Amino acid sequence: MRLRILPVILLAPVLLFSCKKDNAVIDNSNTNSSSNNNNVVYNVNKATFLQLVNDVRKKGCTCGSTLMPGVGAVVWNDQLAKAAYDHSVDMNKQGYFSHTGLDGSDPAERITAAGYYWSTWGENIAEGYSTEQIVINAWLGSEDHCKNIMNGVFKDIGVGRDGNYWTQDFGSK
Repeated sequence: MRLRILPVILLAPVLLFSCKKDNAVIDNSNTNSSSNNNNVVYNVNKATFLQLVNDVRKKGCTCGSTLMPGVGAVVWNDQLAKAAYDHSVDMNKQGYFSHTGLDGSDPAERITAAGYYWSTWGENIAEGYSTEQIVINAWLGSEDHCKNIMNGVFKDIGVGRDGNYWTQDFGSK
């Protein structure tokens, strides 16, 4: 698994992390099966994703060598999900993998353009994973991605997927 961290200087604390699949990750559950397709938003099963993220946030976990205590749940935000989805589509269609769009846009600009007025934000991206469970496992297996998921400052989340390109945007207003 390759990790890229892009330095960004903003007025708000920001975390950017990306994850590209180099090795197979075992899927312990079939998270794509759902009798309720209303849960599928931006090619992500919203209920499944929220449960996976909030379960680990509630329990706490170890991110690399750092013990992360439990934190409050995040709630789904459609504006963050739209920003995430649009970035995943762009990466997939244009054939690149980066927090910076080929048009020069950064996550803060995309999140703001989607109508989310933030005080802080963070972003994880991944490529090569086929289900919600597998991509969460990969992000939790990476210290910096995991810390983003466990960041108690974040109150909102949105996720979008196109093909096997995933973007997870976090924020607080």
